[in-house]
Amino acid sequence: MTSVDDRRQRELVRDRFTRTAEVFGDFVLRDRAAEAERLAGFVAAASNDRAVDLACGPGTLALCFARRVRWVCGLDLTPAILARALGTAQSERLANLSFSLGDAQSLPFADETLDLAVTSYSLHHIPDPARVIREMARVVGRGGRVGVLDIRVPESRQAAEISNRIERLRDPSHTRSLARSEFEKLFAAAGLRVTAAEVEEHPRSFDHWMHVAGWHRGDKAYEDTRRLIESTISQDLAGFHPQYAAPDPARPRQAPDIRMVNTALYIAGSKP
Repeated sequence: MTSVDDRRQRELVRDRFTRTAEVFGDFVLRDRAAEAERLAGFVAAASNDRAVDLACGPGTLALCFARRVRWVCGLDLTPAILARALGTAQSERLANLSFSLGDAQSLPFADETLDLAVTSYSLHHIPDPARVIREMARVVGRGGRVGVLDIRVPESRQAAEISNRIERLRDPSHTRSLARSEFEKLFAAAGLRVTAAEVEEHPRSFDHWMHVAGWHRGDKAYEDTRRLIESTISQDLAGFHPQYAAPDPARPRQAPDIRMVNTALYIAGSKP
């Protein structure tokens, strides 16, 4: 991706998470807290660790890790979402947690100065995920741990392509979700030994999935995304496992919601 493309991607990410700072923040801080705890277990977060949560969003990981480690920094491109994270940290009186504007592709830490580097649901927004994993590996010392939680697409190239088309219709800041084998290759290329990897399925409502992205019925992005995901129902072509929900008795003329699944991958590695 050229520097112009990179700048454009940053603008898309900032726009997306500025518009949805409240609704997205409410959702992830409520519904992804258990995922944050689970990733903390995967990387064996400990009381003397120094950590970075890169592309931290509203602080899903940083807030969780602050209760487990000595110090954690949350880093993100978007001022609005950082303000949301800071407000939550202050309300919870977490003194070992700081937030800073920054780019996950160029971390503001010297080599081997941290114990943990983690990120959640960020790599599919970033132009060069390999660079991010290399940066995470660079800033942790020997024996340091790197943990990633993100969307996982099927290994089938066709299914992955359709899945990413659906994601980009919903969210123009989406670049590309990776298959499990791709995550494993990125870790290996960065000199990390994979210590744990696990897939987890999260049932979702299509309407709520779109709401969190800032769209509602009647919006072009909603209707375009719905048409494409509906086209995959009969053969589950994109791995979302979509099915029509029961009609809403209060709205008998309205098309039913769609039940679907987001598949996430937890992957952790250590630096030899």
